[in-house]
Amino acid sequence: MSALVWAGNAAAAEGCGSTSAGWNAPNGAVVFNRGLGPIRPVMDAIGEYRTHSMLSHGPGGSMTHATLATPTQTDWPGVCTKPINGNHLQYGYPGLQQINQGGAYSSLYSEGGVEWTGWQQGNPTQAALIGDSIWYNHPFVTDRSRADYGQTMDRPLWHRMRVNYSLFQYRDLESVHHMPGDAVNNGMVCSTFLAYAHNYAGRGYVSPYTYSHAQIANASNALYAGVYNQCKASLGWFINAALTVACPFYNVCGNAGNQVANCMSTNACDNSSDSPWKSVRDNPSTTATSISPDRIGGWGVHSMHNTIWGPDFSHQLQWNSGGNVYGCWQ
Repeated sequence: MSALVWAGNAAAAEGCGSTSAGWNAPNGAVVFNRGLGPIRPVMDAIGEYRTHSMLSHGPGGSMTHATLATPTQTDWPGVCTKPINGNHLQYGYPGLQQINQGGAYSSLYSEGGVEWTGWQQGNPTQAALIGDSIWYNHPFVTDRSRADYGQTMDRPLWHRMRVNYSLFQYRDLESVHHMPGDAVNNGMVCSTFLAYAHNYAGRGYVSPYTYSHAQIANASNALYAGVYNQCKASLGWFINAALTVACPFYNVCGNAGNQVANCMSTNACDNSSDSPWKSVRDNPSTTATSISPDRIGGWGVHSMHNTIWGPDFSHQLQWNSGGNVYGCWQ
């Protein structure tokens, strides 16, 4: 594993930033990291390490990934009982996007807490075919950044629609890894997108992994606790703990934790009751089938031959190409 390499300061509007150098990840390589956020407790609970994965389009170039910005709060007074806008949580923005190195740097490092970053390429020719297929051959639409309207980002299309970030992919990736594939919410997450890209470029089917009931029960508890604790500490992904003062008779942070856990376990993102996610947690027959960043990279229990990237070792991610690049990721 490689150590984190910092490169200058990301300074701009929230969701935007700049870097004095571009990364060294080759075209078609997958960049991995382990960072903060609600997904990290889930990965820890199932015994995995990496929290995010991105497809590089070359040193100093762009990258493609699926990610989720902070969803908006529900309008007052509904925010007390249902803190997160359920529609924004279910159809996560920005979802699948192509951004430049400034946007990539901001996305990775602006919130701090990144323990590790690295990249894997595998066979350079095979990897480049994946990078080029998504960059040159895939349909897309250009959007304006919500953080800085003067900046644009390309959004790859799937079924002629923008691809949302869907938390339910962690429970069931459905047929995202097939061609043409499909999923509720027209959604992907970072690693299921990479399985899609691998197959889209003709590099083969990436098999999913089924997690045991014990693992998903642990993951559900960890996700709920992670969102609840971040909310209480005013750190969170979703919500400011000041609402607990504005809503003194409501368990606002508990309701937020329930919404996120429900969204991942049952796709019931607008529900702040604890019944949906606990019914999954407490049913011994339930499992989850998906593709994680560790599976993309061939780590742990996952075969290194499931993707073209897996046989490679992890290279240190460095930001050492020239220039100064500003960009946005939301």
